[in-house]
Amino acid sequence: MIENGHLIKRAAMASMLTATVLLLAKAAAWTASDSASVLSSLLDSMMDIAASVINFFAIRYALMPADDDHPFGHTKAEGLAALMQSAFILGSAVMLLLHVVERLVKPQALTAIPESIGVMIFSTVATVALVAYQRWVARKTGSLAVKADSAHYVGDILTSAAVVVALVAAYWQVYWLDPVIALLIAAVLLYSVVGIIREALAVLMDKALEPEDEADLIRIIEDSQGVRGYHDLRTRQSGVVQFIQFHLELDGGQTLRSAHDIGDALEKRIRLRFPKAEVIVHHDPV
Repeated sequence: MIENGHLIKRAAMASMLTATVLLLAKAAAWTASDSASVLSSLLDSMMDIAASVINFFAIRYALMPADDDHPFGHTKAEGLAALMQSAFILGSAVMLLLHVVERLVKPQALTAIPESIGVMIFSTVATVALVAYQRWVARKTGSLAVKADSAHYVGDILTSAAVVVALVAAYWQVYWLDPVIALLIAAVLLYSVVGIIREALAVLMDKALEPEDEADLIRIIEDSQGVRGYHDLRTRQSGVVQFIQFHLELDGGQTLRSAHDIGDALEKRIRLRFPKAEVIVHHDPV
């Protein structure tokens, strides 16, 4: 768990650093070109920085061990961070839409187009590298905050590429494509908000494990030697931690030591499949 915590923190730091560099580069490109599509990408980077800062502090809080006031830990902080991210992304999309409407009505010629294209290509490459690292960390740790951060950076890759297309078109004096690309970027931002909110609410509302994970859990219980059955199985996901509890049906004629050994062996098997899980088993004689 400590190793995973270090990975999550490094992913948050990488996100903040990348977002800051891209923000500065895009701000220079927009100032020079006055492009609506570059502005859309700039606003997105501004939201990335805000979201990354929220992530950084939320992750540090979520990784704090359980205490007297929070006996189940602080993992739901990641769900709250994801909701705050969605609010920032929604705000950037609304701001962008207001600007796009004006540019659709009055298309304008752009300047410093080659330099702006170079900035957006650099932005695309840097974001691809960040997303690859974030996805690796998310797979290894199961962090919702890192996964949410990666989701809107995937959108950044697509939008950066689209901005390059708009700038190339503007170079050939096709100016209407610039606000159209910006409009599509706003749509992508709004779509990403829906996914982030859905996953955040799943954590905050104690959603059960995914069906395939519960199926694996049931198979482990039923295939364990000495187990006669189970009932009242309950699961939930909170950040990177799963909570699993159930009643285990055992032979009532065996010794307490034997029953304990069966339950202990089963818990170890469950933790092999769910290494971050908190497992509570109640033994019932039958």
